[in-house]
Amino acid sequence: MIRKDFGLLRLSSRLVKIVAWTFLLFGVIQGVGIIAGAAGGIPRWMGLFYIILYIGGFFFIYLMTMIADLLLEVWQFLKKERF
Repeated sequence: MIRKDFGLLRLSSRLVKIVAWTFLLFGVIQGVGIIAGAAGGIPRWMGLFYIILYIGGFFFIYLMTMIADLLLEVWQFLKKERF
């Protein structure tokens, strides 16, 4: 039963990584669209601001998943060492 829980944690970590990459992709598309002038009335420098903002959000989400993966590995190691 414990292995199923670890599998669920790994699956959720992978799903959050996919969400992070999707977040980055949509942010870059939005920023490039604003820089290219697709959205009228929005200054072009806001496109760069959006790209930087979404890259920061991506790194934050991705860092959280990397920490969760590391904690999962540590937990598995401690379980093996005890028994």
